[in-house]
Amino acid sequence: MQPIDVAAALFDAIEAKRVDRVEALYADDAAVWHNFSNAEQSKRTNLAVLAGLTSAVDSLRYEVVERLALGDRVMQRHNLRCRTRAGEEIVIPACIFITVQGDRIVRIDEYLDTRQADRLREASGRAGP
Repeated sequence: MQPIDVAAALFDAIEAKRVDRVEALYADDAAVWHNFSNAEQSKRTNLAVLAGLTSAVDSLRYEVVERLALGDRVMQRHNLRCRTRAGEEIVIPACIFITVQGDRIVRIDEYLDTRQADRLREASGRAGP
């Protein structure tokens, strides 16, 4: 698989709420960095966060603005549209860089609108970062 295909599979898996598929795409030593914490998450920690997110919302969908292949990296700008259990739609603009080696994700750098992410955490009753 090309890096851009791996990135597409990642977002498809999250939209389908299939954290097991995300796990299969991550290398064992994958690291995920976020702008809001300026810290890296391990594979295990990030999978737990994704499991919490996918179970806390009725639906989520990535509205891709652009996706570019940059060698072994993929850059994607998107709006993550989440529908809460109460029916509220929260849109989180984000930009993400995914580094792929072979057909596994080894690193993610994610920049997102923290105000909207905080709204989603509050609406879904989840703790902050």
